[in-house]
Amino acid sequence: MQRITLRAVAVSVALALSGFAQAVDLTAVYQAARGYDATFAAAEAAQRAGQEKATQGRALWLPQVTANGNYEHQNETLGASASTAAAAGGASSISASGQTYGYQVTATQPIYNVAASTGNAQLHEQARVADVNFNAAKQSLIVRVAQAYFDVLYAQDSLEFVRAQKEAVGQQLAQAKKSFEVGVATITDTNEAQASYDANVASEIAAQNALEVKQNAFTQLTGVPGDNLAPLASRISATLPSPDNLDYWLKRAEDHSQEIDAQRGALAIAEAEIDKYRALRQPSVNLIGQTGETWNTGALGRLNGASQQQSLVGVQLTIPLYTGGTTSSKLRETLALRDQAQQQLLATQRSVAQNTKAAFLGVKSGAAQIKALEQALVSAQTSLDSTSLGREVGVRTTLDVLNTQQTLYSTKRDLAQARYNYLVSKLQLAQAVGELSDKDLDDVNGQLKH
Repeated sequence: MQRITLRAVAVSVALALSGFAQAVDLTAVYQAARGYDATFAAAEAAQRAGQEKATQGRALWLPQVTANGNYEHQNETLGASASTAAAAGGASSISASGQTYGYQVTATQPIYNVAASTGNAQLHEQARVADVNFNAAKQSLIVRVAQAYFDVLYAQDSLEFVRAQKEAVGQQLAQAKKSFEVGVATITDTNEAQASYDANVASEIAAQNALEVKQNAFTQLTGVPGDNLAPLASRISATLPSPDNLDYWLKRAEDHSQEIDAQRGALAIAEAEIDKYRALRQPSVNLIGQTGETWNTGALGRLNGASQQQSLVGVQLTIPLYTGGTTSSKLRETLALRDQAQQQLLATQRSVAQNTKAAFLGVKSGAAQIKALEQALVSAQTSLDSTSLGREVGVRTTLDVLNTQQTLYSTKRDLAQARYNYLVSKLQLAQAVGELSDKDLDDVNGQLKH
């Protein structure tokens, strides 16, 4: 927790010192989010924990050394021999008391242990899966940051378009009122312009609220204020997926998806757990080395000797016979968990395939949609110019102008959204096939104004 906090503070201080004199871009925001986002920090901690699994696996085959110490107060009564009884005045037994203390060191080295072999492989797989999950978390953070970034930009664009439309409608309203006053237009034109203006006022309020919501969500993710972000360039490069073949991307996703890889690892871990509990029924062989010494004081020392030393080296064979049904129950449990992991893998494969298709189509249709909307924007502007001129010469009405203005600004919003969706889809497609990296983010960042 202290490490995460210090890193977040360092990022905040660096951004504060910059004073945001220049708009921050997507790459800078992503770096800030790496030090701020709690979900990513949790994934990083999980990876550090997972890396210890490999060490734990190796430890299963290393010697285990234990040390024991003891201190006891003892009272002993021993039967006396004839000579001892005579020396003790004819007593048939001798009582002795005193303290006994000592130590014992034992070293155990596995020689044959199927459960340890299985456990070692299982723990190494858990360490590998931890790395896979962390890589997936990094890719997820890139997409989440990009989505939040473009959500703010789109909300800003929407507010800008609403305000521009409100201003244009306001000009139409003023002109309609003036024309009505001089008797060259009907009250209908004024009423229609007023209604359109009022609707735009309401839309502006909604757009302002939407922008604040997106900015708050952005700041919560990245720790960066969402009011000074580098905008998208006026034109971007929108190309089809390469190659333009869905089967190719589905195959890459099946082979390289981080989600599928992690779930395959979970299945391997579940299968190793089955082998481990089956191995508990197998005998094990350990090399044992032991040394120790015991000291007796008082009468016990005179009776049993002041000290005793013991050392041994041997081989220990352990054969499990009966565990009260625990092993059998655990085995049945692991079989069920293996089935669960298989179904989760199947569900993940289907989900990844669906996400890959959606991202592929998002890139493909997005590129075509951007091109079409760019042309539609030119047409909408031409239509507005023609309609405005027609109204001036009396062949078009104020309502016609308002409608063409609405078409123009709707097209601008649609084009802005298509551009943002296209860029996010490119990142999502790379994520679906497990290949999303900082370079992909830099490529998208290159589409911004700097």
